[in-house]
This record gives sequence, structure tokens and C-alpha cells, in this order.
Amino acid sequence: MKVLIADDERIALKMLKKLIEWEKLGLTCAGCAENGNELFQMILDQKPDLVITDIMMPGYNGLEMIAKTLEAGLEPHFLITSAYANFEYARTAMRLGVEDFLAKPIEKEELNDSLLRMIQKMNGNGSDTSSVSCIIRTAKNYIDENYDKKISLEDVARHAYISPNYLSSLFKKEMGINFIEYVTEIRLREAKKLLEDMKYSVVEVAQMVGYKDVGHFCNVFLKKYGVSPTAYRKKQNSD
Repeated sequence: MKVLIADDERIALKMLKKLIEWEKLGLTCAGCAENGNELFQMILDQKPDLVITDIMMPGYNGLEMIAKTLEAGLEPHFLITSAYANFEYARTAMRLGVEDFLAKPIEKEELNDSLLRMIQKMNGNGSDTSSVSCIIRTAKNYIDENYDKKISLEDVARHAYISPNYLSSLFKKEMGINFIEYVTEIRLREAKKLLEDMKYSVVEVAQMVGYKDVGHFCNVFLKKYGVSPTAYRKKQNSD
């Protein structure tokens, strides 16, 4: 999805661009503007899916620019940012179809959470295949990078900017297994590789894949593969 961002303060504009998790959200920056007139022209030229704009800018202000965009027959989704906590601005913005109104200074988590909600809405409240795939990919990447630590459903959901319940249901639906089963699968897969290297003890392997309790690790490994970690190691090294 193409995104335009606008702010009359160059530093704020750079910071806003830096805060957005472009790749994770599946977004592309189509351009930056420093005033309302420039932004309006870019909207006409680029026809973006989403516009993030400050409400107070030289030329057309945010609300005037949105109204002119709608008059031109274009309907990108708008996210307004403002240092002014003005209820009238917010009410007018919502009447024009603005989907969120963030007060400055912008917080990274709040911004990306808002963008994800907007993307899900654009894709049919999150039911669209590409949106679901993005969420699952984000969750899987986080697990793949952190399986060796204490990791919870809540941790992953927070990282993916969705609720734990929603993530849990998506995992079951899309992966065919639940969250705990997936984490266990990743940990044990890595454990098998490590066990083939004799320089690591079973205790060390357990800790390296996220198990503090070696007894629990051995039980989980045995249940999954039908052999203990020690027996698996002996078999691999005897073949």
C-alpha cells in the first residue's frame, strides 16, 4: 500500500517516517510533503492508499486538504497528527472520514497500532488474506528470533499489534496448530540440530532453546520424537 506523509516541520517529518514499521506493515512511502498544497498535488499524482498528515500546515491545512481531496473524487484513508488537542478539529476530521487522530508527540507503538487497524479495516476488518498473512509472518518472525527466551502469546501479540485472543485464533486457523505447539516445534527443531554437536551438553541445549528446566525439556522432546535427547544424540552420532 502506498503512503504519503506530511508535516511542516522537517524534523517531525523525518521522525514520523522513521517511526513507521514500513516492511512489517506492508507499506511503501510514496512521498513526503511539507505543506498542504504540496501534499494535495502529490495525492492527485500518486493516488495513495493512505495519507498521514499534520493538521496545521502552510497552504491548505489538514482539514482543507482532506476536503479538497474528497472533492476531487479521491478517497485515500487519512490519519491526522496534531500538537493541538482540539476537540473541534477532531470532530471535523472524523466527519470528513479521517480514521484516527493522534496527538503529538507521536509514540511509535501507538502510531503503528493505528496503522495496522487502518490496514485491517481497508482489507475487510482483518479478514483479507494479505492482512492475515502479514500478521502471521510478523508473529512467526518474532518467534523465530526469540524462541530461546521466555516468550508468551501476549509478547508476540504486542509485537504484532493485535490482541492475544485474535492471534491465538489466527494461529489455529492458519497454521493448524496453536501458539504453544508452534513455539515448541521451533525449539525442538533447533534442539535436534544442537544435539548433533557433541560440544554441547543436554543441559546446555535445553537452555539454548528456551528451556530452563532440563527435565521438562527431555519430557517434551521424548513426547515429540519418541526418544530422549540423549538417545537421539547417540543414534545420530552412530549413523
